[in-house]
Amino acid sequence: MTTTVSARAIAAPAQPGPAVARPGWRIRFGMLAVIWGLSFVFIKIGDQALAPLQITLGRMLFGAGTLLAVLAARREPLPTTRRVWAHLTVAAVLLNTVPFTLFAAAEQRIPSALAGIANATTPLFTVLAALLALPEERPTRQRATGLAIGFAGVLVVLGAWSGLAGGHDLAGTLLALAAAGCYGIGWAYIRRYLTGSGHSSLALSAGQLLVGTVQLAVITPILTTIPARLPARPSQAFCSWAST
Repeated sequence: MTTTVSARAIAAPAQPGPAVARPGWRIRFGMLAVIWGLSFVFIKIGDQALAPLQITLGRMLFGAGTLLAVLAARREPLPTTRRVWAHLTVAAVLLNTVPFTLFAAAEQRIPSALAGIANATTPLFTVLAALLALPEERPTRQRATGLAIGFAGVLVVLGAWSGLAGGHDLAGTLLALAAAGCYGIGWAYIRRYLTGSGHSSLALSAGQLLVGTVQLAVITPILTTIPARLPARPSQAFCSWAST
């Protein structure tokens, strides 16, 4: 079959079909921002009835199920070595179990918009963690200046001159920033220990969410209780989240 197809291709090269229009990077970037940003709104809604750990467990369960289904459709196996699974266990703690729970706890105190702003500091924490943990990442004057400007920008956005978080709950803001810090440490960890493992990013991500789901399935029933009720609609108090 291959030889036949190759011979035909040489004798009569296929004519290029019409170009498929792809959305520009601005549209794709905007869609990503909307999808990512909405996650904080849904966390805020979940906080009305669920404990932070329960919200995290739900996110992990659905995420792991989706990636495992895609992995099965592609007939791609999960990692098999103990070393990789050990690193995935640590990565799940740093990138999923802890930060997801911290964001859910933070949004019990602060608006989802502020949590999203805190999440935007992840690249800054990632660079900082990489400089401290990765030998190949050498600190330079340019990088130090960029970090200083970036964190100064965070203080400006949070309105530090009128009180940290612009009058919002300090503990909630710190929880959200701690979650972003976990992301930064987690990405540096993955780069150091899982880069070049021989597995695709899909397989590693599916394994990471799977082991994180197992972690939460053990911890959540011990530390939380079943919610008394699950409201079908957000409360009116939630509807004013943007102005609180």
